[in-house]
Formats: sequence, structure tokens, C-alpha cells
Amino acid sequence: MNNKQQYLDIAAGNGEKEASMMVAIPASELTSLHIEQRLEEQTYFTDGEIDYLPDEDGGGFFFTCKRGEEDLRFYISLVESDSEYTINPYFATDPISQELYAQASSAPQAVVVECLFQEKPLVNYLQQLKIIQILVPDLLLGLDISAAGKVFTREWLNFQLVDDLMPSIDSLYVVHAIYDHDENSEDSAPTKYWFHTHGLARCGLSEAEIIIPHPIASYYGIPELFWSFVNNSITNGKIDFNEPIFIGQTQAGYEYLVAVPFEEGLRHVGESTPIDNLKPLEEMNFEFGDANSERFMGDWHDRDESHQHPSVMLFRVTQENPILESFFEGYEDQRAMMFMRTDEETADMSSKARLRWEYFTHMLDNYGPKPVVPKKGLFAKLLGKSEEEEESEWRFLVKCGISYQDEEGDEGHEHMWFEPLTWKGDQFEGRLINQPFYVKTMEEGGVYPLTREDITDWTLYYQDGSYTPDTIYKLLSGAQVH
Repeated sequence: MNNKQQYLDIAAGNGEKEASMMVAIPASELTSLHIEQRLEEQTYFTDGEIDYLPDEDGGGFFFTCKRGEEDLRFYISLVESDSEYTINPYFATDPISQELYAQASSAPQAVVVECLFQEKPLVNYLQQLKIIQILVPDLLLGLDISAAGKVFTREWLNFQLVDDLMPSIDSLYVVHAIYDHDENSEDSAPTKYWFHTHGLARCGLSEAEIIIPHPIASYYGIPELFWSFVNNSITNGKIDFNEPIFIGQTQAGYEYLVAVPFEEGLRHVGESTPIDNLKPLEEMNFEFGDANSERFMGDWHDRDESHQHPSVMLFRVTQENPILESFFEGYEDQRAMMFMRTDEETADMSSKARLRWEYFTHMLDNYGPKPVVPKKGLFAKLLGKSEEEEESEWRFLVKCGISYQDEEGDEGHEHMWFEPLTWKGDQFEGRLINQPFYVKTMEEGGVYPLTREDITDWTLYYQDGSYTPDTIYKLLSGAQVH
């Protein structure tokens, strides 16, 4: 049996969804009575009913309820600790201390929560997190088993549930990176890469992967490529196989990716196949290939049983050159890529960035550079940034949507990054740090007045870390988080 029918179902928007499974490790002992009481006392879900299963069927119970008009059903089970629920802090929302790791690893119990996602995976994902928050308020650690056991903390969980804002799309999956070095030098930089996801099968999609059979200068753009593909697929409720999917733009032109089932895609790595030469999905060969073939990372030799399930390989295609290429041959050529976001995603990101703007300005007031009057003219170019800015461990950036009108008279917004120079409440002045594609009234390095209403995202950098509206809790005190 091969994956052909599953690919056909996914292409038609009828992909079978695997159950989304999470495990919550409590700090204190729980009983079934505790769990029932917490479900009865909560008000987030309505019309709740509990239906216990017999022990021979695994025990536990189904909790059916409503959230608004949506009917929901969760499987919940209190179990003894199991070696299957291995805590791997390498894939975690936060750094895990040795003390917390030891405490969670030795905990005698765990609460299993499973559900089937419906039409809006992010909404159902949020609801699953909410059930965990209700059942295990003293969470030590949580494991997203469906996303390769990704570890999440109580701080992360609680912050995701503030104001019922949607989590970021990459919360649904993790990206594993496997790479290889030159055989003649263990200390050499990686020369081959295989990036692949875990977590998308619960969304009715296949997993996704990118094979890069050559050295790259950085991982720039890799997370954004997965993000764009997953967001496009979830928005459409299916995967458009073998068709160019618009993902962004560079100064050189439009960028697309093409999703090909891995069984077919492996035959095209490094071959520069024109997309018109791809066979229809119904005619592709889905038989497993030569298990000894190891031309690059991710070839047939690397496909153990867990990596033989439906998965699509993502190839790069440009408007000028419609052939299957790998990402990224050269970092410098891609440095100015502007990635596409759907209107719905942009609206969610903007709402979150504005609602959490005070977190950003609080850190800016306390740790940012002192507001300065921007220098103008020749001396500004000669002097550049002040010594204080150069030496600061912090950097603050704000993305704003700037309106423009194209040659046909259609209106739009270009989302660009600015470095705040002066700020007061909802008003600030920012230096544009990238070259506009469409906005003709601005230029890189220019300083412009902006407001909170223009904001669509923000990021602050401290030492080696970056913090966004989704992760700013990491810089807040425990009292602020809880």
C-alpha cells in the first residue's frame, strides 16, 4: 500500500485528520474527582457532558461541550507516568531548567488530552490548550505529542490564552533539521540539509520538507518558507500539488514554491525539472525507491518508517525560470525577500501587536536607546548611529503597514520594518530599515512619523534572543505572566 489515495484526498480538501494529542504533567497529585470538578466549575466551555469509557477500552472519558455554536469533543485520561512521554527539551517553547526537567521527569502522573481538529486548526489548537489550562493549572510541562513531543511551559501556555488571540501558525508544527558534513572533515560546515515538519497531519495535510543538497550561508528564510506554505494550505483547506504557490517577492521578481509528493520529489532534486513536465498526481509513481540511495540528506536511505508517511517536498520556482530549484543557493540574493501573508493572518498579527504594544513600549522605555532627534543632511550619513546605539545589547523594531496606490489605481499596504527613534504613547518616529517595493514616498534610511494604528508586528532583540508579541512573556516577571 502507498500514499497515493491520501495525497488525492488532501488535494481535494478531504485529508484525514489524525487526532491531536497533548500530555500535561501536573505538579501535584490529581484524581478523577479533581478533573470532574474543574470541568464543572469552568465557564469557558458550555453544555459539558462526561462519558466514561470502560477500562478494557483504555479508560478515561469523552468530554463533549460547546464553545459558542461549535460542538467539541475531547478525550481526557489521567494516567501513570509513561516512558513514551519522553521530555526532550531540545524542542521547547522556553529553556528548561535542570530542576524543572527533573521534577517533570519524575512526576508520577500525566493528563492526556486528545481531539480532532475541525475547519479552523488554530482555533481548535487554542481550545485544546484551554482544556489543559483548566485541568492542570499547576502545569510543570506540557508535551505536544502530535508535534514530535514539543515541550511547552506553563508561562507559554498562559500567555497564549490571554485575550483569546490566535497563536502563530508555527505553533502547529515543529521543523526538524538534519544535516551532514564533509566526510573528510568533522569540523567543516554542513554541506547538505533536510528540513521536515511534524504536526501537520492533524490539520488534514501532509507534512512538508525542504531538501538542500548544497551549502548555504544561513538559515535565513527557511522558517518563513514553511510558514507561508502551511498558512496557504490551511487557509485553502488543501494542498495545491504541482502548482506554483506565490510566497513573496525580491527586488529581482516574484518568488513561488511548488509542493510535490516526496516520492516524486526525490527524483527531481538537482535535476532542474520544468514544472510543465511534472505528471498529474493521479499518474505519479508512489512506490518506495532504492533504500540504498543516499545522494543527499533525506534521500531514500534516510526514510525510516516514520518518514514514509505523506509529505510534500517544497521546491523554489521563479517567474522568470519555471523549473524546480532548491532553496537557497545564495543568501545575499534572498536577503530582501518580502514574504506574503494572507489578509486574515495579517489582521490577526496586527491585532495582537497592537493589543500587546504596551509590553513593547515598557521594554523600550526601560532598555531602549534614549529618544533622539534624528540628524538630517550630510552629517547624518557621516555619523551614522550613535555609540550608545552601537553598544546596546537591545534592538527594537516595529513593522508597519504603509498604504500605497499602484499604477492601476488599486490601493494596498506594504509592511515594512522601522527602528523607533522617538516615541510617546501611541505616536513614534521610525527609521525605515528596508527598501520599499511599492511605497514611492519612502526610502530606506528615512525617518517617518507613525502611530499605533500603523503597527502590524514588532520584534525586540536582546543578546542572542528575539521576542515578538507571541514570546514577549519570556522577558516579563513571573508575576506579570501568571
